[in-house]
Amino acid sequence: MTTAHAPSPAAGAARGRPLWPAGTPRRRGPALRTARNLLRWFAPIAGIYAAILVVVVVAVPLVVAAVGHVEMSVVWFARQSGIWFPFSVLIGVASVHPTVHVANGMTRRSYVHGTLGAVVVIAAVFSAAMTAGLLAERTWYRAMGWDWGLVDGWFAPSEGLAAAFVSYLATYVVAHLSGLLVGTVYAVGGGWWGTLTLPLTVGPVLLVATLVGDGGGWRPVADLTGGEPGTGTAPFVVLAVAAILAVALASAFSVLTRRRAIAPRRG
Repeated sequence: MTTAHAPSPAAGAARGRPLWPAGTPRRRGPALRTARNLLRWFAPIAGIYAAILVVVVVAVPLVVAAVGHVEMSVVWFARQSGIWFPFSVLIGVASVHPTVHVANGMTRRSYVHGTLGAVVVIAAVFSAAMTAGLLAERTWYRAMGWDWGLVDGWFAPSEGLAAAFVSYLATYVVAHLSGLLVGTVYAVGGGWWGTLTLPLTVGPVLLVATLVGDGGGWRPVADLTGGEPGTGTAPFVVLAVAAILAVALASAFSVLTRRRAIAPRRG
């Protein structure tokens, strides 16, 4: 006659223990989740924009080479699309997204913090992509035996790609924050206030773009800042002005959004 032995408590606990324990789940704050969701939503749109831009940048020099002489960068002119394309998309985000955000139990504060963080990331990615595009285009032009150059200004080739990245970043941060503020003002104040305040909400974009492209010397910016007459704006001036404008735009966006009335969800 055999006797069955009951398993010991230690052996039972060992059999119930997983071989590869799962890590402790990381809790992300609402602002971080908001920024991540906005970036995830924006990524496919940015991918379509990049695909169109690559086609244009490749096709235009080939067409010009067939009928004439290639000597100018196409990516440099495309910098304007990096300003106004995210600007227009972020107007729509600021108009619609807060309602969905609050309806899902999130606070306006988390929306403000998450959206501002996402906008800075978007501006940095666009700046890096444009700078890398300049480098790739210059390499391609030289391989094809074409001349590569930029128009006069702070983007001059002698300034280097690091200066180009900084000037892109200064311009794009201000422009993308401006898009958020424009959409918010229209949503909060209506069409009249949104239109009448455009000099204040869009004016900073034009100011920074003017300072960055001030290479012709006909504007007295360099003279006022102690630079050589007829030269472009000093980089530290561009950065200082862009930083002040970015803080002002972000503060206005935060104040308006926190006081924004949002209709309750129906159904």
